Amino acid sequence: MKNIRKKLFLYLKFFILIITAVICLVKTEIISNAVSDALERCLNIIIPSLYAMMIISSLLIKSGITGIISKFTGGIGKIFFGMERIVFPVFTFSMFAGYPVGTKMLCSAYENGLIEKRRAEIFCGLCFGAGPAFIFGCISGQLYGSSSAGNIILVSAVGANIILALLVSVFMRKNCNSEKSTPEIKLSSDMITDCVMSGGRSMADICFMVIAFAVVTEIMNHFGIISAVGVMISKIAQLDGTESEQLIRALMDVTAVNGFTYGNYALLPYLSSLVSFGGICVIFQISAITSGKLSLKPLIIMRTLSAVISFFICRIITPFMLSDETVFTSSLNVRTHQAHSPVPSIMLIIMTFVLFCEYEKIKTLRQE
Repeated sequence: MKNIRKKLFLYLKFFILIITAVICLVKTEIISNAVSDALERCLNIIIPSLYAMMIISSLLIKSGITGIISKFTGGIGKIFFGMERIVFPVFTFSMFAGYPVGTKMLCSAYENGLIEKRRAEIFCGLCFGAGPAFIFGCISGQLYGSSSAGNIILVSAVGANIILALLVSVFMRKNCNSEKSTPEIKLSSDMITDCVMSGGRSMADICFMVIAFAVVTEIMNHFGIISAVGVMISKIAQLDGTESEQLIRALMDVTAVNGFTYGNYALLPYLSSLVSFGGICVIFQISAITSGKLSLKPLIIMRTLSAVISFFICRIITPFMLSDETVFTSSLNVRTHQAHSPVPSIMLIIMTFVLFCEYEKIKTLRQE
């Protein structure tokens, strides 16, 4: 029975792939627009906000710096959250580093024998968060022209993570082993180069996934799927059709939040919920980064719960944190977000590619 299901699932994936390929060949205009838009988001949002964090996170684990930090902060993690010494610094750092960073660090910790597989899978659902560059640059700056909305979203997302971590700690304390040996600090030029290349590969996986989801979303929109689902959501969430459709786009890929109506503070709870969940594209990005080493089922469950918690936190704190924003908004004295030039990101990609080539040459010479 299992073999039959696997074959049917395989045939279904093959069928979907063929249909998608045909659509891409026939509907070239809408596909090219989707790819162009996705590339723009990668160059202006994802690479500037994530690339450095991906390198730093890998370096923190491989160099052993996280292990040293955990000696001073590990007790807090064990007492309050039932976390191993190595996990609490990752938990704190990942809430502000960007979506895939926490999972990448935990995956590295698991590969180095610093944490058990099952616990790493569960903590992946907690060590998760959007970076301030995305929240304030893409959402707050681009949609509201001020930092107030960004502060609300950040507080809501971090608060949801902490509440969820406290709830999960009831079960995680039982098997918490904070006596795992911590590595000594080791830092070399080869290690830095490895981390840069690892970060480059991860960024490539992320950008390819963003482009793929942009194409899929545009195909769904072309065949009216997004509009149909948007009508159902508009009735439940009491949003107009346009906002509901954009909500679905952002659920597919959270970087599409810049398409929401400018200055609509009623959308803040939904934006907070989306930021906490991360979007389906982010889950696929994480899957690509982990390469099947960790199961993502706990992550999906916990991010869904976190999205719900974040929604209600935002509803509660918004009236208090926006008390001084009403006059500012009504006066329409708003500051629009100006997109940065993609040139630095393009140059960064080129330099990383050159580094790949040079490093492979050096490795070949050493082997000879």
